[in-house]
Amino acid sequence: MGNEAVLPHVEAAIAQMTVGQSANFRVKLPPSEFILSVAANSAETLSLLSSRSCKLEYNVILLQVDFGCGSGSLLDSLLSYPTSLEKIVGVDISQRALARAAKSLHSKLNRLLDSKEPSSKIKSAVLYDGSITKCDSRLHGFDIGTCLEVIEHMEEEDAYLFGDVVLSSFSPRILIVSTPNYEYNVILQGSAPHGQEEDPDERNQPQNCKFRNHDHKFEWTRAQFNEWASGLAASHNYNVEFSGVGGAADIEPGFASQIAIFRRREDNLKDMELAKTYVPIWEWSRQDVTHQEP
Repeated sequence: MGNEAVLPHVEAAIAQMTVGQSANFRVKLPPSEFILSVAANSAETLSLLSSRSCKLEYNVILLQVDFGCGSGSLLDSLLSYPTSLEKIVGVDISQRALARAAKSLHSKLNRLLDSKEPSSKIKSAVLYDGSITKCDSRLHGFDIGTCLEVIEHMEEEDAYLFGDVVLSSFSPRILIVSTPNYEYNVILQGSAPHGQEEDPDERNQPQNCKFRNHDHKFEWTRAQFNEWASGLAASHNYNVEFSGVGGAADIEPGFASQIAIFRRREDNLKDMELAKTYVPIWEWSRQDVTHQEP
């Protein structure tokens, strides 16, 4: 729900969940004068309140967009687990990768629908051909945005541009970005010095290692990634925390891949001007598939 949400009890429940989980809970009604002040029919509402059978019912819609989705492996994996997500979107500049993603997602979504799988609440899915450094208002205000192992395939200036675009224009509640930790390459490439004490002044300096992929335009150290993410968070009213996968935070040289988790500080979204720069490559709707059944 994001920090400082209007409904703190809902935020407290969501804060204990991870992506793919769902929750059902009841809470006490607010004071009756609050309810009556916004009631369309005060007499009917007062009668219901008097019966003491009222309860609050919440329907939380979770939306996710994957920036640089490639062949859709992340979106596909989300469908393998129970999820509260109702709409998933992927964006990439490779039409070949998007075609593979469309084939995989279409097959899996239809299979879940045929099996009447109760764990899947996905109502729609879209794949767009477009650059994640450009704005498209259709992606504005999603609950979760992901960009995993993508920014290192851009020029550094484009990585900064992406951060500005996604946090200022798309404004997801949560944005998760991962990228390789360059300092960890000494482990992967077997070139870590043995028996040599580390100089604290050189800890954050780039080491003489190859990039992990020939297509990588850059790979950042932990200090460089922290500077990028912290600067973006401060500029766009987000909080940011750091994590990673592979390795450990308290053991040099840290995680193999470093992760920044941005959380929007304010719950109210600013309006975004209408802009449609992306081209829909594939769309799926539970409603359309259901209507096609005999």
